[in-house]
Amino acid sequence: MKIAKVIICLGLLCVAAIGPAQAKKRHVQQKSVYMVGVGTSLIDSMVFITDMHRVEGISIETKKNLLMDRQLYSFQLQKYLDEAYKGGPYITAVFFGTKRKKMERCYLSLHKRYVNSKELHMILVDQSQFRFKAETFIEDALITED
Repeated sequence: MKIAKVIICLGLLCVAAIGPAQAKKRHVQQKSVYMVGVGTSLIDSMVFITDMHRVEGISIETKKNLLMDRQLYSFQLQKYLDEAYKGGPYITAVFFGTKRKKMERCYLSLHKRYVNSKELHMILVDQSQFRFKAETFIEDALITED
């Protein structure tokens, strides 16, 4: 009876040790995606929506279909709005998808939401004014100091 308990405990310890090691493996792939950005000003009632456009070489985690380093794309839009409109601070969000039709529906939904709003004034940001650029994804590394 004691031997069975020891074997079960050892088996659970092995599974617990292997689980986190496998969880860190990411399958990242370079893809082209369609992106739309939205920025809102905290000071005035303005909402900025970028045109939907295709961006090549974006790093996507294939298992969960996640945009790697999403905050960097949000910072690109935030930096543009800070420089061009100076009405900040701005809160920005990025929407992406690999299917054009799905992203067109997302874009039209955002557009409809803010066109019909009485509190917010929508400004469309044309592709000639702002375009997202692909960021280089660097896998997280453990850095130790000697």
